[in-house]
Order: sequence, then C-alpha cells, then structure tokens
Amino acid sequence: MRLKRLFSALPVALALVLAGYAMGPTADSQVVVQMAGLVAPSTTPTATSTATSTLTSTPTSTPTATPTDTPTSTPTPTRTRTPIPTRDPSMRTANVPILMYHYISVPPPDADKYRLDLSVTPANFEAQMEYLAVEGYTPIRVSDLSDYLLGGPPLPRKPIVLTFDDGYIDNYQFAFPILKKYKFVGTFHVITDFVDGRKPGYMTWDNLEEMAIEGMEIGSHTLDHPDLYRKPRAFQVNEIAGSKAVIEARIGTPVKSFCYPAGHYDSVTIDVLRSSGILAATTEIQGTRQSTAQIYELRRIRIRGSYSVADFGYWIKYFFASGK
Repeated sequence: MRLKRLFSALPVALALVLAGYAMGPTADSQVVVQMAGLVAPSTTPTATSTATSTLTSTPTSTPTATPTDTPTSTPTPTRTRTPIPTRDPSMRTANVPILMYHYISVPPPDADKYRLDLSVTPANFEAQMEYLAVEGYTPIRVSDLSDYLLGGPPLPRKPIVLTFDDGYIDNYQFAFPILKKYKFVGTFHVITDFVDGRKPGYMTWDNLEEMAIEGMEIGSHTLDHPDLYRKPRAFQVNEIAGSKAVIEARIGTPVKSFCYPAGHYDSVTIDVLRSSGILAATTEIQGTRQSTAQIYELRRIRIRGSYSVADFGYWIKYFFASGK
C-alpha cells in the first residue's frame, strides 16, 4: 500500500522539481530532489575556477621593479675624471694670463700716441705688482708654462706670466728691482742687435746676465725686429736661430721662448722655431687660454699706459673668466 502511494507521488515530485529549477534552485527543491533520490548538479564549485585565475594574475610583477633601483648610475661621475687625456701632452690646456709690457718709464714730453700707449710708469707698474701679490697670483716664466704644456710638473696656484718686449734699458732700471722686491720672475724678449749700446735705450749684456742670475728668463725677439711674415725661410732661420745662438753664447742659458716682432708670423716661422729648439712663442692675440696645440701661439693681455690699477685688475679677470 505504501509502495503504491510512493509511486503515485513521484510524478508530482518531479513536476515540482522541474518547476523549481525553472525559477532557480531553492532549498525546498533541493530537499524534494533528495527525497526523489536524484542528485542535482551543483553550480557553486565552478566559482572556484575564478579564484584560481586571480591567484595567477599577481605573481612576480613587483620584483621586476627592483633591478631598476640598482645604484649603477653613481659610478658614472668617475668618468668625469679627465686626467687620462691630460697625460697626453697634446691635450694639455691652461687658463694663464700672460701680460705684455714694453716700456716701464715715464714717457718723454714729445711722445707720440704709440709711445704713450706702450709706456707704464714705474709707479703704476709697482701698483700693478702689488695688486698681483694681494690677489694671490704666482708669476712664472714662459718656459715654466711651456714645460707644463709639454707634460711637465703642475703649475702653481693662480699662475701669471709677465713678459717684456724689446729689451729697453728701463726694464733693467725699474721693472727688475720691483720684480725682485715682490720675489716675482719675468720673461724678457730682447732684440740682440740692439743690445750693448748698438742702439740707444736698450740693455747691455751685463744687465741681462745679472737678471738671468736672479731667475729672469731671457728669450729671443730676433736679431733686429723685422716683420717675419712671408719672408724666405733662410731669412727667418737667420733671425730666429741667429738671435738664439747669440743669447745662449752671452748669457749661458738655453733660449726656450720667442716673441714675434709686431705679432707677425706664418707657418714657416713656426717650423723654424721648432727646428731651432725653441719651445714656445708669444703673440699679440688677446686671451688667456693656452694649450699645447697652440704652444707657438700663446695669447697675451696688452697692458696699456693709460690703465689704472682698477683697469689692470678688470682686464685680467675679464679674459680669465671668458676663457678666450
């Protein structure tokens, strides 16, 4: 009897199940299915598959950022050390003012504008040397500068070069004692045919020898101050090598530097200087930037007779700062 009643209820139960799943599974429909001995397919386990995808999406992306924090950028400042090319003489440079003087005297009453421009009074010259001493400059010779540019020892603090063209007697009378007073050195380029009274107003060999003993450099300014530009090679050899030989014979020290008369020269002149054993030459090009590549074209600053001490200091600082 019970069995018959169960079979008669089975179609009703199935109908309820189907109706319940059409509207969505409920707790009641689950119970009815269980009572009917059916296992409803569970949809909830499929949700676990979405969880697995979220686990795989965030693994090792953050560790990849850590290599970018490696301090490889800090060693790059070591590349700014440039002493390696500096050891090559052809690469050496120096920002060194080379001052150009001529007369150190009060110009005569009838002096023309050129003589006035080239004449620095002894009082002004001493004031200029005092300025250099107070500002901490260290005077060196042209040969000291060329030694450095050719791979020699380093230059002192705030180097500066004092050059005197032509060999006037007032260089010995006034400039030389003032330089000694401040313990400074200078480079004097002399016209050898004018020495020893062969032309009035120039130094003697005794003057030059005394100055050399005191540490001054005596350089060449040719035999008789000609314009060397486009002159035959033989002519230039005579003027350059000839004056060098005379100075070395009379003073007993090697001539290492040269000054171009009126600042004029050409490629032949430079070639003759090299072959004569002269290591450097000064020009009338304004500037302070010196280099081995232009060791025969060293730049200078012309010191004019009209300069006050303030002007003197201004132009040195101007060219030094400009790096020209």
